[in-house]
Amino acid sequence: MTLIFSISGIAVNHIDDWNPNYQVSQKNHFIEGIAQQVDSPQLDNYLREKLNLNSPSRADFWESDTRYKLFLKNDTNIFVDFETQQVTLESIRSRPILKRFNQLHLNEVKQGWTYFSDLFAAMLIFLSISALFMIKGRNGVLGKRGLLVLAGFVSPFLFLFL
Repeated sequence: MTLIFSISGIAVNHIDDWNPNYQVSQKNHFIEGIAQQVDSPQLDNYLREKLNLNSPSRADFWESDTRYKLFLKNDTNIFVDFETQQVTLESIRSRPILKRFNQLHLNEVKQGWTYFSDLFAAMLIFLSISALFMIKGRNGVLGKRGLLVLAGFVSPFLFLFL
């Protein structure tokens, strides 16, 4: 459990840098003459044919008069810029193991997981507090190791207030 929480904790901490639940890749294409298709009722079919895609459409959206988005059912998205004739093909693939770890870490499962997670956290609290008193004397918490304990308490506050 500590390993699962640690791995998902790193992933969740860097959610602004990369998507821990999905791998998103983009590939740009230049389709000459696409601008002539802007008013075509067969635009979706034309795009799928030019990009060799078989998946049916799920939804579409006009972002502006010259920017179009087509969402396919196989987690593929097509973004078209009719001014530059650029077409971006975006593919989204799940990271199944990391996604499940993150669901546990963020308690998206709810139900019994909340109690299990609370029990696990309580055991970690007991482990950390009991470790303070395992070594006695000058090497214990009131001796040299006390500085490490103090650093463990002070460092989070430095990040919060600086």
